[in-house]
Amino acid sequence: MRVSVIINGKAGRANQAAIRRACDRALFRPERTYFEPQSPEELQDTIVEAAISSDALIVCGGDGTLNNAVQPLLNRRRSDSNFVIPAILPMPVGTANDLASELGVSLRLENAARLILETEPKRIDVIEVKSESKSVYMLTNGGLGIAADVAKLANETRERLRIDSRFGNSAVRLVGSHIYEILLGSSILTGKSRTSDSWSVTIEIDGQPPRKTSSPFIMVNNQPGLGGSYVPAPLTSNTDGTFNILLVESSNILKQVGALWKIRGGLIPPEDICPRIETRRATFTAGAGSKDLTFFGDGEILQAGVRKLEVTCLKRALPVFIDDDVRSEKVSK
Repeated sequence: MRVSVIINGKAGRANQAAIRRACDRALFRPERTYFEPQSPEELQDTIVEAAISSDALIVCGGDGTLNNAVQPLLNRRRSDSNFVIPAILPMPVGTANDLASELGVSLRLENAARLILETEPKRIDVIEVKSESKSVYMLTNGGLGIAADVAKLANETRERLRIDSRFGNSAVRLVGSHIYEILLGSSILTGKSRTSDSWSVTIEIDGQPPRKTSSPFIMVNNQPGLGGSYVPAPLTSNTDGTFNILLVESSNILKQVGALWKIRGGLIPPEDICPRIETRRATFTAGAGSKDLTFFGDGEILQAGVRKLEVTCLKRALPVFIDDDVRSEKVSK
């Protein structure tokens, strides 16, 4: 068995030496090759090279690292039917590790690596987000509106902390995924979540009349939770060929906070405040006079400055390693 280990050294909790030691101990029999790309572009080049010569891939980082890694793999698979994507193990050493958490992957590096030998790969859904200029992919949760603005600001803030010589990666590790919650709270308190005349979106779903909304929060969910504590779609699965759309329709700040508080506790807010849709495909179009659409997914800005987006679920398009025991325990709770 040949295993390639891709390490993003800039990820929030990444420690190259510790990762190597853990993989060497857990995977002492398979042939191991380590890669340490220094940029997103190098990572994308590396992952395709590694996939061609590997039976399994370990991607060490957070959701953003994994998102960056799967883009060229899925594009290559689309253009070349003979290309096989090896099963992927997301090793959770990033700021946000939502997919790894959903799959039951342990935060203990050696236990995580051992899943490659102890489990059989399974396939999960991938969300394709297509504009006129490009198609990109998402694995966990994403959306439009304030959520996308917060994701963009979080990435900018982390990068400023990282390059500041007084803080570096230690500050990024300290803040962790709480940065999203802090910035979201700030957006609400400063009134940025209020409905604006310059913001409207029409959502089209097969078999339903078009729905026009000015919701400041439009979530697209491929799994129940994100950010470690928010559960916008507790009944959603990433293996059933559908995704969830959640809207927070109210422009009233207190109702918004109440709805988000319920979501934070894994509860389902009232339908009149937070309507929900399960679908295989949806089209989002910016209204006349409305600002352009920005879409985030897996904590990254995937599309920006566009007027229309087609979002489609690609059923079980990506093989991954899952700890079924941990996952089943989470579902039962």
